[in-house]
Amino acid sequence: MSNDLLDPYEVVIGLEVHTHLRTESKLFSPAPVRYGEEPNHSIHPIDIGLPGVLPVLNERVLELAIRLGLATHSTINLRSVFSRKNYFYPDLPKGYQISQYQEPIVSDGWLEIEVPKETDGKGGKKGKKTAPEMVTRRIGITRAHLEEDAGKSIHDSAVAGADDTLIDLNRAGVPLLEIVSEPDLRSPVEAGAYLRALRAILRYLGVSDADMEKGQFRCDANVSLRPKGQQEFGTRTELKNINSFAFVEAAIRAEMARQAEILEDGGEIVQATMAYDPDTRRTRVLRLKENADDYRYFDDPDLIPIALSEEQIEEVRAAMPELPDEKRVRFIESYDLSSQDARLLTESRSLADFFEQTVDACEKANARAISNWVVRDVLRSLNEAGLEIEDCKLDPGSFAKLLDLVEDGKLTAKSGREVFPVLFEEGGDPETIMRDRGLEAMSDSGAIEAMVDEVIAANPESVERIRGGDEKPLNFLMGQVMKKSQGKANPGQIRSLLSAKLSG
Repeated sequence: MSNDLLDPYEVVIGLEVHTHLRTESKLFSPAPVRYGEEPNHSIHPIDIGLPGVLPVLNERVLELAIRLGLATHSTINLRSVFSRKNYFYPDLPKGYQISQYQEPIVSDGWLEIEVPKETDGKGGKKGKKTAPEMVTRRIGITRAHLEEDAGKSIHDSAVAGADDTLIDLNRAGVPLLEIVSEPDLRSPVEAGAYLRALRAILRYLGVSDADMEKGQFRCDANVSLRPKGQQEFGTRTELKNINSFAFVEAAIRAEMARQAEILEDGGEIVQATMAYDPDTRRTRVLRLKENADDYRYFDDPDLIPIALSEEQIEEVRAAMPELPDEKRVRFIESYDLSSQDARLLTESRSLADFFEQTVDACEKANARAISNWVVRDVLRSLNEAGLEIEDCKLDPGSFAKLLDLVEDGKLTAKSGREVFPVLFEEGGDPETIMRDRGLEAMSDSGAIEAMVDEVIAANPESVERIRGGDEKPLNFLMGQVMKKSQGKANPGQIRSLLSAKLSG
């Protein structure tokens, strides 16, 4: 639909993120937390609510929740309470979910995001495709509370049959932290930036692996429109269980369009739970939205309130690692990096560690040169392969050796980029790869000078232009010499020779 239909409106977005906590066992049972197991192999009588069993809290989750609270400038509540949230689905065998309601463990926090200064309010960037000026937005966090996950319903007809649904309870009882934002987000782009910033914090802290493909990081988005300038919120709808950043932004755009069409036709938005179909790029109503009263919350009689102490909180604070924003500032100050490069390098803790370990291992290459290689070559290869840095064969030691070979002139940058994919995919010693493939840089200055002379003789028009004061053809001549040397000559040496010969 045309963006013109959205022009009279402002979008208001709040996000609810459910993230699996990094624990060995489940929230209230000793059943292991494993991914990829055969269905119904990681379950315990407590998870499925068999008669006579009682839940026992996994204390590890308290430390993880405190870490997240501290990192998001939140209040850590010394008292919090578990409640029963009553509803029935086949993948919730007890008939209720143990969650926190009125007294969560974490509340009243915030995190900051960076977004392009010029956006169109609907998720698109205005202007030319240059690096945009970034601005900082502070997004409030209402609460973060502990709860158990439900099992998984499998509707796939190829697995379950045309009319059947299968239930896998491996996920039932896995500890979750639900993180609820304030309705402070004003575009799909801001929603995506918030989710990326939150996931980076969770991973830096070791609170969660936050692997979206494994369902460890899921998002519900509450979306409403209101006329620009109006303070009162419009009626919201909730998009459920979106499991990729791209889909979150696309789903919000689609829901904005649906609501705008209804409002422009004189209709009213009905509070409902929505689903997003990426094939049609449209949203559809799943069911009318439940209210909190429908869940009949009450304190769980089998679990006593959680009582934390200030000493516990301070112990966790003392063990906190450096967070992404702190690391980004340090990279800018310590390594003289641009803000953009520092942001890219610190989005992942493992990538930031890889960069710093490479810096420590390099004897010749400086931090800015290393940053350029990581941002340009390493990140591109990771994105193309769909991998994290720890999943590829590239290690800081061999990468540093490659960069030192280039810096030392033993390998040209062009040849270095031929060695790099081998290191990325297979590992190995860059010097051995260089020799085996005959990629060593030319060290015979006489041979290089002969090539320069040949190129000068073959391109009299370019030579005359350079001698007449036009420097542009110099790069062309350099390219011709590099071609003759099969990329093995040192570009700096070629430029010096050309300049010396053409200045006479």
